[in-house]
Amino acid sequence: MAKERRKPVIGLSLGLHDFGDYAGVGFQRPLALVGGVGMALPRVDGHLEDALDVCDGILLGGGRDIDPSRYGQEPSDHLARTEPRRDAFELELTERSLDRGLPLLGMCRGIQILNVALGGTLVQDVSVKPEWAEHPSDRGWQAWKEVERSSLDGDAEVPPHPRHPISIEAGSRLHAALGVEEIEVDSFHHQAIDRVAPDLTVVARAPDGVVEAVELDGDGYVLAVQWELQEEWRVDRRFLQPFAQFVAAAAKLR
Repeated sequence: MAKERRKPVIGLSLGLHDFGDYAGVGFQRPLALVGGVGMALPRVDGHLEDALDVCDGILLGGGRDIDPSRYGQEPSDHLARTEPRRDAFELELTERSLDRGLPLLGMCRGIQILNVALGGTLVQDVSVKPEWAEHPSDRGWQAWKEVERSSLDGDAEVPPHPRHPISIEAGSRLHAALGVEEIEVDSFHHQAIDRVAPDLTVVARAPDGVVEAVELDGDGYVLAVQWELQEEWRVDRRFLQPFAQFVAAAAKLR
């Protein structure tokens, strides 16, 4: 009997300080449900290329704020905790992954890292822009910690948390995955994209104008969203489709 081909391996870049057991479940589970295998990437100096050699795609997960020096700003009073070592790793990871043409999927912090890596900037808090001051957020992560707990416990119901609708550009990868031009998403973030990187196209926005999804121009698969995509499928099963689309793109590279 012929040996079955292995499933696509997705290298995960995750926060190491705040997620605990969730870091071994939350991002890996939707990938597993659509036929992928999520593997946490090592941050050993000098070994990134070795890690990328065994990856068919890269996922950039959520976490702490990016150091504003990475996008040409001084810290403000709005800045929350940062992860400087992770910033350095993920900026290099993003550059090398794109150079290799690896499919890339980002969520929450992931969309921000992608934007900064390609020359864009962020607002250190959505309240900085008056038109965004009422954007749903979860400063302090109180609602998020309940969602995280319920995810680990396997609860059928997702606890109440901030949400809002988004509008999606027809013809985008995100539109092809979800099949709709309007849908509701969670909203835990307090930062957002300000200046969009030149090579990125905005494919979804909140009603107040906050950028909610971007894609990289060209044929390669690069999609990043501002919400916690890895949990949204628990609310609406359609949100497994971006993972399926991503894993399918990764499978083509095996």
